[in-house]
Amino acid sequence: MSPPRVALAGTGGYGAVHFDNIERLVGAGRLRFAGCTDLRPPGPDMARRIATLGGSFAEDYDTLLKAEPDIVVVATPPHLHRGMVCAAHAAGAHVLVEKPPTVRLADLDAMTAAASAADRLCQVGFQSLGSEALVRLRKLMDDGELGEVTHIGATGCWARSDSYYTRAPWAGRRRLDGVEVGDGALSNPFAHAVMNCLALSGVGASELPYAEAELYRTRPIEVEDTGCLRLTTPGRPPITIAVTLCAETPRPPYVLVRGDRGSARWWYQTDRLEIATNGRPAVTTEHTRVDLLDDLLQAIDGPEADLRSPLRSTRPFVGVVEWLAGRPVRTVAIGARRRHDDELGPRNSIVGVEEDIERAVAQSRLFSELRPRPGWL
Repeated sequence: MSPPRVALAGTGGYGAVHFDNIERLVGAGRLRFAGCTDLRPPGPDMARRIATLGGSFAEDYDTLLKAEPDIVVVATPPHLHRGMVCAAHAAGAHVLVEKPPTVRLADLDAMTAAASAADRLCQVGFQSLGSEALVRLRKLMDDGELGEVTHIGATGCWARSDSYYTRAPWAGRRRLDGVEVGDGALSNPFAHAVMNCLALSGVGASELPYAEAELYRTRPIEVEDTGCLRLTTPGRPPITIAVTLCAETPRPPYVLVRGDRGSARWWYQTDRLEIATNGRPAVTTEHTRVDLLDDLLQAIDGPEADLRSPLRSTRPFVGVVEWLAGRPVRTVAIGARRRHDDELGPRNSIVGVEEDIERAVAQSRLFSELRPRPGWL
């Protein structure tokens, strides 16, 4: 049997990573390349790579689907996902769609219904859900190695330059031309942190957590570049997530699981896991991760449950993102901001925000509940 044919929608941004991965899988004989599309035509190097893979560049998405791919990778802005995913399923293709899958529950439910009607699988590109560190951490929790889990949290301290918000018309927006975009720090760049915490807490697809949030911005955008989110679900450990794109000194994000017998810290970008139990010294282990396109290929002949990041499982995440879209965003006082022009480019930072984020997650508190209170509130 010939390998499945894959098509890629969106070759810029993270789409370039997907293209590299498709090259790997085509080279390994696991896929054939049907082609790709993007708003921008390919340059000479990309055109050469497309031809080498035996595919073609389509002028639009409808033309790409006429090539009858078995799998479509959708790496376009979130507000385009619903239409593109539903069209791919209607054309008979399985889908790997980038995160966030969408920012509205109605869109997610329509995408889920389209997958079910076509009897096709839809995987969401939450890459860290493929981490074996996550599998190990879940087992620790299930086996009671950490005792009763009392809290799950995540921190994120990144720095984004001014160009981050000029990269596309939808950047930093809640809506574009009347369509929900939801490009806030919690909804997009730190979507992995939110989803990882929800996955570890065991929140089911039919559950929507009670949410509290405090959102801030340092520039004239519609969304937060700094925020704290607390989620509670009956019978589940509480979750606190604090993030910023305005760190003075960026730090790798991590997920924290705390129990009454120990704790674990998971640096989800690098699959590193630190475990400390019963007062013993912490032990750090390195783990591998399963590529989600590989995972989709393996699951195509099996049930949806075989997927590491199935569309249906992201419903609580999308519910939280939709709720965030209605929350007020406050502006950080000018006196609490700093301007930088360094190797990261021209950018804003918030004085002391990294320590406040660490404290919020460690104490399971919103920014306004911290003592002493952050000076930038």
